[in-house]
Amino acid sequence: MQEVRTYYYNQGNTVRKETDFVLQPTRTLPTREQREREKREEAIRRQKLTDRRRVAALRKNRLLTGYMIVAVIMTCVMLVGYVALQTNVTTRMNHIASLENELSNVNADNKAAESRIAMTTNLSEIKDKAINELGMVYATSSQIVYYNVDGTDYMSQYQDIP
Repeated sequence: MQEVRTYYYNQGNTVRKETDFVLQPTRTLPTREQREREKREEAIRRQKLTDRRRVAALRKNRLLTGYMIVAVIMTCVMLVGYVALQTNVTTRMNHIASLENELSNVNADNKAAESRIAMTTNLSEIKDKAINELGMVYATSSQIVYYNVDGTDYMSQYQDIP
């Protein structure tokens, strides 16, 4: 049977009205089966939440792993390129050094040849041969033309000088 209680409340100024409220029966404690069912439902809900979180974490881990693999591959490509450039520079430097060594050897050979020629050449013999055999003579003062050239200017020669 329901118990009926009378309550008063204020509406408006200070008017008092009488109201009847029907009280609901008090809540009963859950039975053991209900508690076990709630525990199972809560465990299942937690398991589903854990599974969703695990799937999200796996997806995130795969994405991060992919980024890391790409980063490692790019780093390896850059390192291989760097080593190739270093090897290329070293090879060119060795080639330049060998060419410089060859140039210094050729210059030394040229200087030695010039010295030999200068030692074996007698200018007085050349002068005698030019005058006596070839008929060459010294230039006279009327055949010599002198001109001055400033160091800052230049001259273009269009014809032979008489």
